[in-house]
Amino acid sequence: MEMHERIKNLRKNHLKLTQEAFGERLGVSRSVINNIERNVLARPEQKLSLIKLICKEFSVNEDWILNGNEPIYVETVTFSLDEFMKQRGATELELQIVKTYFDLEPDTRKMLFDHFKNGLAATHDKPAKPTRNTKEQKKQFIVQEADEFAELAQEQFISEKKQESKTSSVKKSDAKIG
Repeated sequence: MEMHERIKNLRKNHLKLTQEAFGERLGVSRSVINNIERNVLARPEQKLSLIKLICKEFSVNEDWILNGNEPIYVETVTFSLDEFMKQRGATELELQIVKTYFDLEPDTRKMLFDHFKNGLAATHDKPAKPTRNTKEQKKQFIVQEADEFAELAQEQFISEKKQESKTSSVKKSDAKIG
């Protein structure tokens, strides 16, 4: 299989994209894609820069496009927070809390982090009294912290939705005027 045939095969059979959609992702016209797939590019020097762009945009192995040497895709090192947490026995609620935390604005995350850090420091600074309820108290503290976190997250979520609503309302009114 020739290079131009591999590009067409990649587009059609692996990425399942039309020439137009493939070109849009690369910032070129459908006719450029058509020309490279038929091996009739007007300026052959364009081919190398386009190949590099294909490789970058779709994580394709450049050696595969140029020479047909597999694998087709570049193997990237990935990290899945979901998998990491599940391997450590996290519940769905814990997973959702972490995801919600990272959906917050950076300032809000910092505020929460500082709050938790200060709360933990306060519990470690005080000498533990030998009571039977120490574990229960820690549990209540954690539940209270989680409730406060959820409340803050909910407030931010509502605020963002209101902002989105205002933005879409302005766009709709602009569309009616225009």
